[in-house]
Amino acid sequence: METKNTIANRQPTQAEIELSKGMGTVNEATRRLIEAGGFPIFQRTIDDPAYLDALIDFDRNYFPAVFSYPALLRWFQDNNLERFLDGGSLEKQIRWQSEEFYGHGKLRGFYLGKSFRRRIFVEADRLPAIKAGLESGCINWFLILSSSAELYAENLIEAEFFFFWLLRRFKEDGFQIWNESETELWTKMTLAELLARCNPTEPEEFDPVAFENDWVSEAKKILGKKKSPPKIKSGVVRGVFTSNLPDIPVDQKIINKKGELVKPKDHSYISAINSGVRVLSQGEGIVLAAQMFSKDKTYLAPGTWEWRRDIIDHRDKHTDPDVSVAHAGSGVDGLCLHSFLADDFSSAYRLRLAL
Repeated sequence: METKNTIANRQPTQAEIELSKGMGTVNEATRRLIEAGGFPIFQRTIDDPAYLDALIDFDRNYFPAVFSYPALLRWFQDNNLERFLDGGSLEKQIRWQSEEFYGHGKLRGFYLGKSFRRRIFVEADRLPAIKAGLESGCINWFLILSSSAELYAENLIEAEFFFFWLLRRFKEDGFQIWNESETELWTKMTLAELLARCNPTEPEEFDPVAFENDWVSEAKKILGKKKSPPKIKSGVVRGVFTSNLPDIPVDQKIINKKGELVKPKDHSYISAINSGVRVLSQGEGIVLAAQMFSKDKTYLAPGTWEWRRDIIDHRDKHTDPDVSVAHAGSGVDGLCLHSFLADDFSSAYRLRLAL
């Protein structure tokens, strides 16, 4: 009986074998596809030796745009960067968060599962800032954020979601939240209203000159472009490098989003933006606050205030000004989530980086 010729039993040609050998750094699955003849584009490599040489050169010099978790871990080890992390190990940080934090019965609905590492990716253009931040001592923690909770929480934005579905669950262990149900005198917002309006921004969204000259108008301009804050998406796992120190030191070295060492002229959020500095969002800060309390009953920023990268729109409250920037701190009454004027330069303000 004649055997049917299929991909399963076909023998690769010598040219395909040589191509597969030449692209030795390509993953095994891709090599198998080449040998199976499944990629029409590779026919050109057989017919055009110059194209084959160019393809091999591309492979040899390839640098991914996005790093998977295994690639990120190798990059850390190749650059001897784990020594700058709290605990000295990236994997230990990941394991604690997956098993002891998100895996805790208190956070039912947040369980990450054994394969969650496959969903962790870090953009390659973040690596220079991460490396500089680690070496300068201003970051030491890979904060994992998971929205793997009940689907109907998708109606919330990130800050709301992590506050109501994650942080508040620690109240039964004694975690305190300041002014949780009262209306703030200046913004005329309750905490729930504030969280629902947290609109995260990036430094590059601002015109630095315009923000310094008239930060209120620039903030409104950005809000006009962004519209409503984005809603949480269920099942998303992402990571951001930050610091898990209770208080950020006043003399902390500051690395901006480009990986440059910068010295903002004062402690205002305007100066942070004008230096290209990226700080935690209110949602990210809420998760970090929960992790710190879960780990050793420590409060975030017990003696300082920290800017967050969220702009708050309260134009409907008819306040003056009618926009503000989120911030956070802790005191004797617990964690305080608030907002204030971007040009305030109190020496109590700190920048908890998010790289």
